[in-house]
Amino acid sequence: MAIKAAGVSAICVQDVLGQKLRIPEYQRPYSWRPSTALQLVDDLQDAWARNQDAPYVLGALILYECRDERGDWLDVVDGQQRLLTLRMILATLQSEDLFSVLPANEDNETPVFRVWRALGHRLAGLEAAEKKSLRDFISTRCQLVRIVTDDVDEAFRVFDSQNYRGKPLAPHDLLKAYHLREMQSESAAMKAAVVETWESVRDEDLDRLFSTFLYRIARWSRGKSAPGFSIHDIALFKGISPQAHDGTLAPSERYHLAAQAAMPLLTAWVAPRTQDSRDAQRSRFQLDAPLIAGRPFFEMVSFMLEELAALEKEVKESIGSFGPTQSRYRYVYELFASALLYYTNKFGSNGLAQARGKLFAWAYALRVAMVRVQYVSADNWARGKDDAAGSPFVLLRNAVKEQAIQRLSVAVKPCRPEHEKELAAFIAKENTQ
Repeated sequence: MAIKAAGVSAICVQDVLGQKLRIPEYQRPYSWRPSTALQLVDDLQDAWARNQDAPYVLGALILYECRDERGDWLDVVDGQQRLLTLRMILATLQSEDLFSVLPANEDNETPVFRVWRALGHRLAGLEAAEKKSLRDFISTRCQLVRIVTDDVDEAFRVFDSQNYRGKPLAPHDLLKAYHLREMQSESAAMKAAVVETWESVRDEDLDRLFSTFLYRIARWSRGKSAPGFSIHDIALFKGISPQAHDGTLAPSERYHLAAQAAMPLLTAWVAPRTQDSRDAQRSRFQLDAPLIAGRPFFEMVSFMLEELAALEKEVKESIGSFGPTQSRYRYVYELFASALLYYTNKFGSNGLAQARGKLFAWAYALRVAMVRVQYVSADNWARGKDDAAGSPFVLLRNAVKEQAIQRLSVAVKPCRPEHEKELAAFIAKENTQ
């Protein structure tokens, strides 16, 4: 354990803000809404009115003790939204003029500006003496539980997963943080560009990519259950670090690093004649191959988001009313889309029309076979719980040629007469193409 007894302490807000704190690049931008900040103000005022002498605890603050060429720093791993809001509250209480403390050149549509403005209006009605008393209470009587570690991975393992009235970090957020740390040799501009691209994607889309597709494919292709993507599973996507901490790399790691380094040259030589740009990217980001940590991870995520969107658009018309918009087809559609993503990642468009029909038939046969499909049934179906040979994921992992998918056995057995009759007929049609 990197956290020692001396690294855990209660510390007042004034002392925290007086330390050499830094918001690391991997943290999400300030995102609190005015209502969240005003609720914090209400809580503080209630505590101040009840007993100004008793300490009021505002939750945990997790800091990573680090050192670089500019000196020693405490990176804020958890608690940055609270700290920034507390700083704005104290600045607003200190100033008689709201606009004198507003950030210079700040766009008035940003979360920061909206919170500043809301705080100014809420606190404007206090008398000068009340402002001073509340400011002193927040500075000296309000405390945070300060946890300091010199191991950043340890910091992420122990951080309070639910920020004070804030948003918990998802597994993909931790992956972003990890791979940004692996970009130590990259320029600040490159890191900023990576963060900007990542933040431009909706959280729901990132979560869906990892939780519904990449995580499940990684587990199902090994014949394992995929109960749910969590922070305990992020090792699946940490990949190979080009900067081995002990200075050595295993032969397999050197092989994959060399292959990744050679891929752009190979693509430039081969792609104009035999490949399109999607196939070139599929070659680079093989789902069965280890990731390369750092910038390649972010490039992989960008490509996979585009690839998934393109595949889903391509199959939307072909499956008609059997798409995911109907809740009873949700899990079987996810089986189909995951298997299709895995197939095209490995074999591109080779034999795709026949493979698509086969994979649709395999996935949707579960819907015909059961009155009600729950995720546990889809999970067992995907990994081939009762018959590993019946899993396209296991089959594709070991396949060398695209024809292997045709060995997938599909048996459509309705659970009762007339159940999903239209779907059964559609499956029969798709499976014979």
